[in-house]
Amino acid sequence: MMNPRSSEASSSTSQVPLQLSICIPAYREAASLAIILPGIFEAAAALTPDFEVLIVDTQEPMDETAEVCAAHGARHVRRSGGNTFGDAVRTIITEARGCYMLCMDADGSHSPQYFASMWALREQNDLTIGSRYVSGGHTENPAVLVAMSYLLNLTFRVAFSIKAKDVTNSFRLYHREMLTPLRLESDNFDILEEILIKASIRNPKLRIGEVPVTFSRRKAGESKRKLVQFVFGYLKTLRKLRSFAAAARKENA
Repeated sequence: MMNPRSSEASSSTSQVPLQLSICIPAYREAASLAIILPGIFEAAAALTPDFEVLIVDTQEPMDETAEVCAAHGARHVRRSGGNTFGDAVRTIITEARGCYMLCMDADGSHSPQYFASMWALREQNDLTIGSRYVSGGHTENPAVLVAMSYLLNLTFRVAFSIKAKDVTNSFRLYHREMLTPLRLESDNFDILEEILIKASIRNPKLRIGEVPVTFSRRKAGESKRKLVQFVFGYLKTLRKLRSFAAAARKENA
C-alpha cells in the first residue's frame, strides 16, 4: 500500500519477496538498536533464512541510526509523509518485502525470544499479537501505568468488538495480505487500533491470535509514548476511531 500522503511509490516491493520482514520504527533509537539488533538477527535466522530487518527512521538524520543499521546489516529507510508513528507504519507497509511482517518497538521492550511462538501461529492466524493481557503475559511498567493501559485496552475492545485482549501493543506478526488493502489515516499510536478496526470490518472472519509476552523496560533513550496524555485524550481518540469505523463499514457495505 502506498502512503496516502506520498506521491512517490517505493520500488522495493516490486523485488522478489522474502518470507519475513522484521519491521522496526525508530525515532532517535540508535543506542537501543545497537543493543537489540544482534539478538533480533539471531532469533529471525532461527525462523527462516529468508528474512530482512527493516528499520524505518526519521525523515532527516537525528542520530546515528543509519550507521548502527549499516554496522549490523539491517536495511535502513527513511519514513515518507512525515515523522509521526503513523507515517512510520505506512512506510513499513510500503517498504517491507516479507510475506509476513513482524513489527516491534525499537526500545527493547519487545524481546525477540517471543518470535518463535508468534511465528508458529502464522498459518492459522491473519494476525498474531504479543499480548500482555492473556494468561502468562506481563509488563514491567509501574502499576498505575499498567492499570491505565488495561483500562484503555478494555475500552477499545468493547467499543469496537475487537476479538483480542491487547489491542494497543505494537508487537505483532501480520500477514501482508491483511495490511496492504487498508487505507490508514492515523498519525499517532492509535494507528494500531485503526488497523484492527478496519481489518475486522473488511474481513469479519479475521483470525486474530495472541501469545503471552513480557513487556520490558526500554534498554536506552527516552520513551516516545506518553500514556498519561493519551489517557486524557482518549475520548477524542474514541471519536476519531468511531468515524474511521463508520467510514470503513460504508466502504465495505
